[in-house]
Amino acid sequence: MATMLLQHLITFSRVVETGSFTRAAQALNLSQPSVTKHVSSLEAFLGIQLLDRDGKRIHLTPAGEAVYAYAKRIHQAVLDCQATVQAMKSPDVGLVTVGSVHTIGLYTLPDLLADFARAYPHVRLMVKTAPMAQTLDLLLRHEIDIGLVTAPVSHERVECVPLYEDPVLVVTSPEPRFPLPHPVVMEDLGRLPVIGYQRGSRYRSFVDSALEGLGIHPQVLMEFDSHEAAKAMAALGLGIALVPASAARRDLEEGKLVEVRVQGLPRIARTTCMILRRDGRLSPAAANLAQFIRERFHGHGQAAVRPAPAEPARTRGAAG
Repeated sequence: MATMLLQHLITFSRVVETGSFTRAAQALNLSQPSVTKHVSSLEAFLGIQLLDRDGKRIHLTPAGEAVYAYAKRIHQAVLDCQATVQAMKSPDVGLVTVGSVHTIGLYTLPDLLADFARAYPHVRLMVKTAPMAQTLDLLLRHEIDIGLVTAPVSHERVECVPLYEDPVLVVTSPEPRFPLPHPVVMEDLGRLPVIGYQRGSRYRSFVDSALEGLGIHPQVLMEFDSHEAAKAMAALGLGIALVPASAARRDLEEGKLVEVRVQGLPRIARTTCMILRRDGRLSPAAANLAQFIRERFHGHGQAAVRPAPAEPARTRGAAG
């Protein structure tokens, strides 16, 4: 019934626009009796006359004018729906929503999405940043297509794709305001002033746990809720900061910070991962971005988080 009603509305609109049943039939590739039947069926369905027929001239009744306005809007809505669905079938157009923890959203996503946007300029991208648990929740509620998190996720409805390791670096100012041993050994991390991430955060808990496992209890001088603030204090020479390589890369390249190599310190790193729903319900555009992300990191190693060479005067000793 719905299909018939839509066709009857389209036929009725064409009769109004051409001013003739005959011309409407020609435009729709129908017989004139079929056009007449469509209009009559529509009038019967609505229970009111839509057209006045005065010889060969056709006039809209007041009800006909109202129905014609709705018929045009309905027909346009159907066309828009068809166009939207067709767009969703193509990897070159559509909307893709990415959820990300703040660190990835700030330091990794800008270059990544800029490159993707250059390759696929007609795909619209939306990014939502949130803590890791909330990013997972957004994915499960179908509010994002792809999630990017800083640790592996184990969930029966989620596929977790490791992308790269983001090592924790010890950094400070090229000219620190405190005595920096040469070389720096692991035990020094319990004596040097530390600019720390806020207590209770996932990152702070990860770093503290790794250091405590080595018998190191840092002297935290300041605590901040962002890597930018911690780096800024470290760049002023007030202490050392333990930050992800992805967050420190640009500051190291620009010489605002230097890496402090610590003898005996094992590699401490988090694994950045992409999370996807196992139901596989991705639009072609979203599936294309997921593949783009896979190839970006699996095909080019860890260039996105590789730190710049450290300043020799500050980095004697074994690599961390």
